[in-house]
Amino acid sequence: MDQTLVSEAHASIYLLAGVATAPRFFETCSKHVEQLCSTCGWQPSVHTIYPYGDHTRSLLAQVREVSGDVTRRFQAFRIGGRLAAEEIRKTYQGGLLILIGHSGGGAAAYQAARILAEEGKLTDCRIVQIGSPRVPILPEFRERVCYIHAVDELGRLKDPITKLGSWGGWTRSGFSLPRWNGSKYAPAHIRPIKVVGGHADYFRHESPFVDEAHVSNMDKTIEKAWTWLQSAIGPPVQLE
Repeated sequence: MDQTLVSEAHASIYLLAGVATAPRFFETCSKHVEQLCSTCGWQPSVHTIYPYGDHTRSLLAQVREVSGDVTRRFQAFRIGGRLAAEEIRKTYQGGLLILIGHSGGGAAAYQAARILAEEGKLTDCRIVQIGSPRVPILPEFRERVCYIHAVDELGRLKDPITKLGSWGGWTRSGFSLPRWNGSKYAPAHIRPIKVVGGHADYFRHESPFVDEAHVSNMDKTIEKAWTWLQSAIGPPVQLE
């Protein structure tokens, strides 16, 4: 477990949307996150970011920009990441930063964190990618990223978007020939989840997106993310 503790009880939380997302997509989720923060003793400020625009913008343009955040290494091509970083700068005042991104929003969240870190503006950051394409994670970020993806009853990948991209890279030890490691740049924390429906439904909270135990997709998704966040961050420390 990462033993870093929060220097104060305040947490800046940003929910990042993927492509073709409706403007009120995170409305209920945002309220749920605020309630969880209060239970944990954190004083949250929750913000929503649309790194690629909403459903009214060209889908082709949005997909192209997500591709840049998934595959490009240079900041100039991290369009969603740069926009997200710009939005975060407007309200983030230091301390604990939590980025929760759905689909392409997960790619933008990671790229935004990289940009802010390169600028020396991050003191403590955690990233949750939900149903996102596979973005290569730098070693210094691996422990700070949790990846949540939908699986079927047999534990097989259910969400086609999570099959896009790659965490792979070539590795070599000693005098052996290079070999392909499919998880070389994977997040350190990968969590499967069973949801009703598909890629667009992780945050659905009403019927029919409720299982036999009457637990909604949103409850499952946020619980999975929150369990990891609590273990990774630890309890907040109140400063006198």
